Amino acid sequence: MKPRDADRLSKGVALSADEAAFAEVLEMIQTARQRALATVNAALVDLYWRVGEYISRKLETATWGEGVVEALAEYIARHHPGLTGFTRANLFRMRKFYETYRHDEKVAPLVRQLPWSHNLVILNRCKRPEEREFYLMMARRDGWSRRELERQLAGALFERVIMNPPQASAALTGTSALPRARSHAKPTVIRLL
Repeated sequence: MKPRDADRLSKGVALSADEAAFAEVLEMIQTARQRALATVNAALVDLYWRVGEYISRKLETATWGEGVVEALAEYIARHHPGLTGFTRANLFRMRKFYETYRHDEKVAPLVRQLPWSHNLVILNRCKRPEEREFYLMMARRDGWSRRELERQLAGALFERVIMNPPQASAALTGTSALPRARSHAKPTVIRLL
């Protein structure tokens, strides 16, 4: 081997080792960013909870009316023009968020572990408490994006898994494997990734 080729080979190995080190540093940066985003999301959801609680208490005690909430939104916009997310509609969403989960000791801590956008999707699309709990737990456990959460809601995952659990096979239950005449059972939907 020529000295020149050996020199290139050693540089290639060195670059590869450098690239591995660079990738390791990049991984540290990405991990720290993800942790920071999770911390910021948790702080925002906690803030929205507290604002919702504050508004709820003021409205319950008749200290405030709905017009005062609108005035609050205008006040925030006037004093902090760059601050977004505190419109009248969003302030009422925060109130609904708090009022929906305030008595649920199991779910209240869980909502703080998901981004606000996930919480809004679940709050607006799920009517039953057990359905909300199911999607909160699944989104947290499986790390669903908002889009994936919406896809699972559209596919009625809760209804398919919880409301209509899969039946044991005929061989296991000892019943006939022949289909029943005029069955009105809903067909099972299987989604492949």
